[in-house]
Amino acid sequence: MIKYLPIFFLLNYLNIFSQISDSLDNIPDSLKVDPISVNAAYDSLFALDSSMVREETVFPDTLIPLQAIPLTNVSKLINRRSFLFYNYRYTGDFLRSYSLNFVKDLAFMGQPNESFIYGVGNGGISFLQDGVLWNNRFTNSLDLNHIQSEDIDSIEIVPSPRGFLYGTYNNPVTVNFIMKDFLSREPYSRIKYYEGPYGEAMIDGKFSARIYKRWNLSFDLTNRSADDRYINSDYSIWQVNTKLKYFLSNSVNLSANYSFVDSDVGLNGGVDVDSISNLTSDINSVLYDNLAAPVVYPNKVQSVLNHNVSLRMHAIPYTNAKLDLTTYYKYDFIEIKDSRDSISTTDSNENKTIGVSLNYNHNWGITSLQVLGNYEKSDIHYNLNINGGDSVQHSWDKNYISGAAIFSGYLLDKTLIPSVFYRYTNEDISYISPETVHNLSGYGIDIKYIINNALSFYGGYSSYAQGQSDNNVNTLELGGKYMSKNLFVELRYFSRRDLYLPSHFIPPFAPDVHFSLVGNVDGIGLSFSYQYWKILFESNVSHYFTEEKDKLINLPDVQFINGIYLNDMFFDGNLKLKAGFVFYYTGQNFIPGREINVDASNKIDFTFAGEIRRVAIVYFAWENLFNNQYFITPFYPMPERNIRFGISWELFN
Repeated sequence: MIKYLPIFFLLNYLNIFSQISDSLDNIPDSLKVDPISVNAAYDSLFALDSSMVREETVFPDTLIPLQAIPLTNVSKLINRRSFLFYNYRYTGDFLRSYSLNFVKDLAFMGQPNESFIYGVGNGGISFLQDGVLWNNRFTNSLDLNHIQSEDIDSIEIVPSPRGFLYGTYNNPVTVNFIMKDFLSREPYSRIKYYEGPYGEAMIDGKFSARIYKRWNLSFDLTNRSADDRYINSDYSIWQVNTKLKYFLSNSVNLSANYSFVDSDVGLNGGVDVDSISNLTSDINSVLYDNLAAPVVYPNKVQSVLNHNVSLRMHAIPYTNAKLDLTTYYKYDFIEIKDSRDSISTTDSNENKTIGVSLNYNHNWGITSLQVLGNYEKSDIHYNLNINGGDSVQHSWDKNYISGAAIFSGYLLDKTLIPSVFYRYTNEDISYISPETVHNLSGYGIDIKYIINNALSFYGGYSSYAQGQSDNNVNTLELGGKYMSKNLFVELRYFSRRDLYLPSHFIPPFAPDVHFSLVGNVDGIGLSFSYQYWKILFESNVSHYFTEEKDKLINLPDVQFINGIYLNDMFFDGNLKLKAGFVFYYTGQNFIPGREINVDASNKIDFTFAGEIRRVAIVYFAWENLFNNQYFITPFYPMPERNIRFGISWELFN
């Protein structure tokens, strides 16, 4: 009975408000999104077309908060209640629940892992935060360590035919992080803490309160850190996100936002297998020895500093209409220092961006129109210095103006929803000569068919210009999902032709920026979940293929994640438990540059997450139970058998 005392203590003495409602509670009917997650078959939150919309909470002064909404009504939405139970270290882990996602994992905490979605990685994904592009304007990519995981409400993945419509650039894939935005009657506070091996730890604190009748202030502070597991793999990051919101009326809300990132991470380049091979033919005998293994860059360190400021207006100018207008300023600075063999280098880029983003939605019952607009100007500086001598310096400007429109119909009692869409982008990049102006356009069509509350289908096609490529990118996607009380199945197929990276975003003189030929890729993704009694079965499977096999790079041919959990409510509904075993399999993968075929790998984890009265969640993970030795990316040894644990707790509400 002693081992149950902590649970009984929390059940008896936690007498505080439950977890807050999701920030998506007030989505207009015309913009409802089907939230799809691996847990959908179990959680009753995921009823089709109605689950994400609850009755608006009207406070004594009649204030009704207006909040960020999803970009489309056909998106895949991963809800906060799903990833609260994930075994995650950073924001990029949330995307693992999406079948058509692959993480090129660099094994050490805080590394700039590359996420591939719909087969596209760095330089091809628009990562948005509440509809505003968050990518670094120099690399057109984003390290997902720099998005605060605890401040995310939901994650939206836009279907591939619509991926080019959103953000500043015509990127083929769009992911939108919808951040927490709520108004509570009482001051709200939450802390999360976890720790693991090699000094791995995270602490996060969030506070929100109405500081005056029409003013709400929220603040989130995060620190994550890790010691060296191998040489030069330590990590430290501080993140701050604060928002001041003013409720001018129930039709107009104004907010000022500021976020800050300060990060330092050792970029050791993985284990130096060339040095090992000079000593022994048994490379694995040293590769997985964290004390003896040499690394490629023992002194290479990356420092990142970000400041992001925005002013936002959410408004309902007319009945069945919603306006989201944001002005923003972004400052990004990345510096990489290295010293080796009496040579020291400093490689840095700094970019400052100002912009305006518009998202307007209007519904007329059987039709709707979404209008998107964006203006952005970036001032970019690049510097390479060797041994403190002469520097290689470049400066240039990038100016973008874009507009897009999506027209949808709601036919057959709103069960058949066809849409057509178009985007035009004008880009002016000063370093390109002789031609500095490009006019890019694209179009597409898709359709969603809701047969009943359980079964629906989606299909779409688009063709658009991407950078300076001579050919248009052509994308096709087909999919369907079935969702009942105990069963959830979602199947997606995509086909993409003629995408090429690097694109116009990357200057030719940047020596450390490498993107690869993507070409023609097809993929199939399956998500499956079945609840039987108190047992939950979950599976995510993906398979990538192409007619030209030698061009299928950076993607495993097969990847699947299977889990079996004890998943139910216990102690008279006071404890929600999800605990079980997860099996990971990553198929063979070809890595360009090094011309290496990575062997298939697998591991098994045990995970435990127990939520007590919707106010405290206890986490425990025993990873890599059989202590398999493997790597996803050459040559970054994945963690050996290890234990992590933590707790998140809503306090003093």
